[in-house]
Amino acid sequence: MKLLLRLSVLLTLFLFAPQVTHGQFLKKLTNKAKAKIEREAENRSERRVNKKIDEEFDKAEDAIDGKEEENTTGTTKQNGTQSGSSENDAEDVGLQESKGPNVVWNKFDYVPGDTVLFEDGPSTDEENGEFPSRWDLYKGNAEIGNVDGENVIMFLSHQSYIIPYLKNSNEDYLPDVFTVELDVWFAKGYTTANRLWIYLSDQKNNRQKTERLVVMPHALSFMDSEKSYPGTENIGWSNEKRGSWKHISIAYTKGKFKAYFNDTRLINVPHLEINPSGITIEAGNDNMYIKNVRIAKGGVKYYDRVLSDGKIVVNGIKFDTNKATLKPESMGPINEIYQLLVDNPTINFSVEGHTDSDGGDDTNMALSKARGKTVMNKLVAMGIASNRLKSTGFGESKPIDNNSTPEGKANNRRVEFVKFSGNSNNTSNSSNNSTFDQLDKKTIGAKLESLPDSFNIPMSNNSGIVNGPGTVIIYATTDGNMGKMQILDIDKNDNNKLIIKYVTYNYNGSVHSQSDNLEIRGTFTCDLDSGNEGVERDKADFRNGGEILYPYETTILKVLK
Repeated sequence: MKLLLRLSVLLTLFLFAPQVTHGQFLKKLTNKAKAKIEREAENRSERRVNKKIDEEFDKAEDAIDGKEEENTTGTTKQNGTQSGSSENDAEDVGLQESKGPNVVWNKFDYVPGDTVLFEDGPSTDEENGEFPSRWDLYKGNAEIGNVDGENVIMFLSHQSYIIPYLKNSNEDYLPDVFTVELDVWFAKGYTTANRLWIYLSDQKNNRQKTERLVVMPHALSFMDSEKSYPGTENIGWSNEKRGSWKHISIAYTKGKFKAYFNDTRLINVPHLEINPSGITIEAGNDNMYIKNVRIAKGGVKYYDRVLSDGKIVVNGIKFDTNKATLKPESMGPINEIYQLLVDNPTINFSVEGHTDSDGGDDTNMALSKARGKTVMNKLVAMGIASNRLKSTGFGESKPIDNNSTPEGKANNRRVEFVKFSGNSNNTSNSSNNSTFDQLDKKTIGAKLESLPDSFNIPMSNNSGIVNGPGTVIIYATTDGNMGKMQILDIDKNDNNKLIIKYVTYNYNGSVHSQSDNLEIRGTFTCDLDSGNEGVERDKADFRNGGEILYPYETTILKVLK
């Protein structure tokens, strides 16, 4: 019935839309819809049968293995999948599967400190099974492990404590303004042991009166403040449904304490009575991991730095290793730069990438330029005029610290925003931006009818980019909506990852969904009705095949020349 309803709705939309010529365009859509419905009905029936068979096999295997159903009060020890995820709403428990790089933390206001005091990935040089060399042990057990190809610190017993291994660990080594960041893995399970504590003192070498931040699968607690991540309030603080990484950030500024869970600030204490003097991390469970730990000294506000130095040096913009792909936590400083540009329309920036000395000179030069361009494109996608920005990179040629320590390398891996006068020559997309903005639903419908038929859309070939940044594509979706999208970037260093902005319209011309920065990784599908990447084929409108965009059966994509 749902499939027949979808067909009738689709036919109604086009039969009674005066702004769209009927003709062959409507006939093609109708035929495609009928074919899709027949295939989808068959596929759904098959999936239901397979699901029922799988459920019966699962029950039989559980009975053989002696497993029992998980109850709501007990403790479980189930292993989750070891992959990154973000805290989002979902159908039954307030969570959904992570979408990876297309996470946009557009309200994240955390800005990391300027100078890195302590940094541990851990390094790829660390030996699996050994105690992490950049840490000291207070109690319990910990060692280096490898998860999804990355080294992590694994806690082997509950109530294990580790502290940064520093020469001055018996002193107060935290400045008046500092930040702390790390990623925490919570394994799948329902247990009160699902907690990690971050103490604001060195519990082994310099015990002082202190407070501690309690990190839980979906919440943070500090002193008398406790708050759950939005949308997870009814899950239960100790219940981790899948097993996932959480990004935790702490910002301390002369008595003010703030703590963030992924992209959201949950704790805000205006007057902290104690003096933070060091860091200790305690794990409450024996299958918890941490990685990407950074302690940094804070600094001057961005606007003041522009006035005094003519540039802003940011080492809190992070990328995937050896790639120009932004990590979600990079949105804190990027959002601050964006707001500075909005508030000060006379300031223009050259966005300049820098690397450490790891890797070859040529590789680092290309990587730094790609990273500078990525950040510039992100700001343009957020709404900054392209003629106010330009980008370049200098590889490892301009270090500001040594390359012999993890902290020195972390300081050298940076993005600088250098003020320049006048306009840049980065205006190649201005006319296409205007074309994109002027397209409404009525115009899109007329042009879909008038433009010649096309199927696959080439994006690049051996000679270079075919339909690159600035290209405007109009479309009709699987659900019968129409819309427009513009190519913002094609990252050839990341399997031709596509970055677009798009608007999908409802029948009445109102906006159904839109985004100024949607990322579609190479080989991944995309649904232009919901704006989601990596959806099932029966819900997708096209697949990013790298060099070619492949629309699915009832989708129409046409390049607007």
